[in-house]
Amino acid sequence: IVMPQGPRCLNVSRISALLLRSCFLYATVFGVITFGIERQEDSRLVARDRKGYRWFCVITRLLASFFYAYSYEAWAGQYAEEWYLRAFFVLRLAGCLICSAIILVMQVWFAEELLGLVNTHLELFRRLKALTKGGEKSGFGGCHELVLLSFKAMSLLFVFMAFRLQLSPWILMTIVCDFYTSISTGMIMHFCFIGYLSVGILYKDLNNYVDGQLRAQLGSVNCEQSSRKAVNNLDKCLALYEDIHQLTRRFQRLFDLPLFLTLAQSLSAMAMVSYHAILRGQYIFSLWGLVIKLLIDVVLLTMSVHAAISGSRLVKRLSLENFYVTEDKSYHMKMDLFLGRLNHQELRVRPLGLFEVSNELTLFFLSAMVTYLTFLVQYGMQSRPV
Repeated sequence: IVMPQGPRCLNVSRISALLLRSCFLYATVFGVITFGIERQEDSRLVARDRKGYRWFCVITRLLASFFYAYSYEAWAGQYAEEWYLRAFFVLRLAGCLICSAIILVMQVWFAEELLGLVNTHLELFRRLKALTKGGEKSGFGGCHELVLLSFKAMSLLFVFMAFRLQLSPWILMTIVCDFYTSISTGMIMHFCFIGYLSVGILYKDLNNYVDGQLRAQLGSVNCEQSSRKAVNNLDKCLALYEDIHQLTRRFQRLFDLPLFLTLAQSLSAMAMVSYHAILRGQYIFSLWGLVIKLLIDVVLLTMSVHAAISGSRLVKRLSLENFYVTEDKSYHMKMDLFLGRLNHQELRVRPLGLFEVSNELTLFFLSAMVTYLTFLVQYGMQSRPV
């Protein structure tokens, strides 16, 4: 007996949506997301600005950042003799303050553009759902997205596992400000992960529809009415492809510099923390857990980017130019223009044009990290007194 697969996939999609909603609340609590998602009477989801909460988060972030920078010498002075730890804390301080400044700039001057991006995402999902007649499907992606979001949730929860409560008011205030500022800094990478994961889902669902339902509609055209319906659906698909590409370009322009900074900070932090742990023989959960968390964040980002890039490239392999629909020359000209733009609209994620975020980048960094750790272990063994 073969059991139907629909309910299981539906549950997977809903669990992914629940994890996504949890990440949204997580970012809202830490003052990075200041807008709310509302459901209108026609069941549309719309992002609304909450100005009061946004300005509360702006003031809170300013105070936390100032106190975090002011108390730097108090908690970093104990590492004055360790040059690499000193360098690590200086780099961490600079990275957190710069990323906090970027978040403040986005919340104050780019709030409307961020809202526009979110609403465009929601509108594209609604249009795609209406096109594919996915009324019974409510959720976010499938099994692949569920796995990625599950690892992202574990990465977000790690910071609470490593948090240690202190009784001293000054130390507690310092830790809380550091906690608030550093988590907000990491949210930039989480935003990019969710953004590219959403783009990948849009491309995947649209490609599946074109390769399946639309191809069948075009292959069974036998009258003027069915031809008109097929042309209409193909027009909607072409418009969706173009809008997804434009959305990705807007997203990249806004998060290009923040993505570069958070990637540079994460990769350098992994190297410095592992250097300290190996040379000092401190094989403890908080240090190596931090290294693993940062590595998971980078790997998840590259996997979401890879899914988006693969979906954008798959459009060329669907052979839309071979779909026979009508003899109308204007329609064929429209199709030729669309296919011509595909050659110039290839999705590539290159922060500041310095390197390409891809699975190859992860493999390159992992190989360099293994070589680096091997060298540190050998150096540590040779430097120990016999």
